[in-house]
Amino acid sequence: MNTIAKLLFSAYLLSASVISYAELRLDIKYLGLSQNFNDIPSSNRADYDRVVALWDKQKEEITADLIVSGEVLNIPKRTPPIRWGGSGHAHAIFNGKDYYIRAFYYQNAKQTQENHQSTIENREGIAVPGGGVCMLYVQDKDLNKAASLKIALPENNFGTWCNGVDGLGAAGKGRDGVIVALSYYLTGKAPAKKVQDIGQGWRYMTVLIRWREENGKLILTQDDSCLGNPNKIKDIPSARKALDKCGV
Repeated sequence: MNTIAKLLFSAYLLSASVISYAELRLDIKYLGLSQNFNDIPSSNRADYDRVVALWDKQKEEITADLIVSGEVLNIPKRTPPIRWGGSGHAHAIFNGKDYYIRAFYYQNAKQTQENHQSTIENREGIAVPGGGVCMLYVQDKDLNKAASLKIALPENNFGTWCNGVDGLGAAGKGRDGVIVALSYYLTGKAPAKKVQDIGQGWRYMTVLIRWREENGKLILTQDDSCLGNPNKIKDIPSARKALDKCGV
């Protein structure tokens, strides 16, 4: 093999190794467990309790950060208005590093202040644009903040209220990113007056959040170029199929 061929072959191997190394992998294995959390038998309390303790610590650190940053209003003797759900958690490996992910929704400080003020003034409260936020939050293996991103819901000039995270999954082979399935509603609509009407006005969407590293720092970016925003995709598999069709 001549010198030029050797150089080209070496460059190929280097690029292949970089692509393989960077690919994002997602699962629900925690703390070195050999099986997914959902598969842990109820008899194995030790592993189960370890994961639950990790989740509690994870949520504690995230809550403290949201309060310090002013995203969430801290009211003594009241639980911060964050809803964690049961679908928005995962363990990830990216560029050889372990991360823990939470996708959740919360009422922001501005909306909480409006609710409090309307109570004092004995008037009907108003919905602040973007008052209900969906967030993707990533921590490193030591639960230090690695990155976070508020999911953009520009419909109705951001007059939306994120109402829940319905799923979290890897974007698929060859894509360094995660897919978040969520529900939301438009705040300009009249609220449901009967129990059976709750949820009738909810909308569903699935978004792609890409991951990349710059100077060793994790960067999250919402990419709506293929799936669109808004869209009506309700689940992770359907979103992956749409991405395959787009070739992104």
